[in-house]
Amino acid sequence: MPHTREEILVRLQEMAEPAYAQFSAKLIPDPPPILGVRLPRLRTMAKELARDLPRDDGLWQALEGPYLEQAMLHGMLIGAAKLSDQERQRRLEGFLPRVTNWSICDSTAASCKWMAKTPDFWLPWLEALARSDEEFTARFALVCLLDHYTGTPEGRRITLDACSAALCPALYTRLGIAWAVSVVAVKEPELGLAYLQTDTLDDFTHNKSIRKICESYRSTPDYRSRVRALLRGTVAGRKGR
Repeated sequence: MPHTREEILVRLQEMAEPAYAQFSAKLIPDPPPILGVRLPRLRTMAKELARDLPRDDGLWQALEGPYLEQAMLHGMLIGAAKLSDQERQRRLEGFLPRVTNWSICDSTAASCKWMAKTPDFWLPWLEALARSDEEFTARFALVCLLDHYTGTPEGRRITLDACSAALCPALYTRLGIAWAVSVVAVKEPELGLAYLQTDTLDDFTHNKSIRKICESYRSTPDYRSRVRALLRGTVAGRKGR
């Protein structure tokens, strides 16, 4: 039996926790309406719905609606569904206008684990998206890269190149760049250090990258000291030049 928008919404409302909705709303600037459904429950529901594809192609329309969780479920379903790479790309391109905050962005990116299996298909697309003028489109590409491609030396270099090419000045794009740089640096310290010594990032993003590296429990005290010397506009930064 095909799923309807009303049925999906009722299921989400049954899992909703008002206290969690209030907590989530404090973390997301200008949030959409939030029901308060936790991520593990959304992921479980997405996997259940994915089993009904392709018999219920109208399921995609049933996920429309104003709530944060409806958009998150949509993104997670793209991640969970058994589709060709071409269909996944088409679905993601149609979905990106719904990515209006970091929560939808990052939960969808984390769901796209299959990107790592076909890098020749996905990397050119992600590299192009990273250059987008749209704040969360660019961030989506950067988070996909750090989630799925920083496990190899080549992937780490591609991720840093994408960070340099991402020129959208919006806050959450810049924070996405800083996050990606920090992940690369923690996984390959000398590469991260070399990048920070020569990068063309704006001062905010450069310094934020260093602060995120220093927050990581995987970075050593010596490494933190070395990257802190590269801070710009600070006493430590001036001494390091």
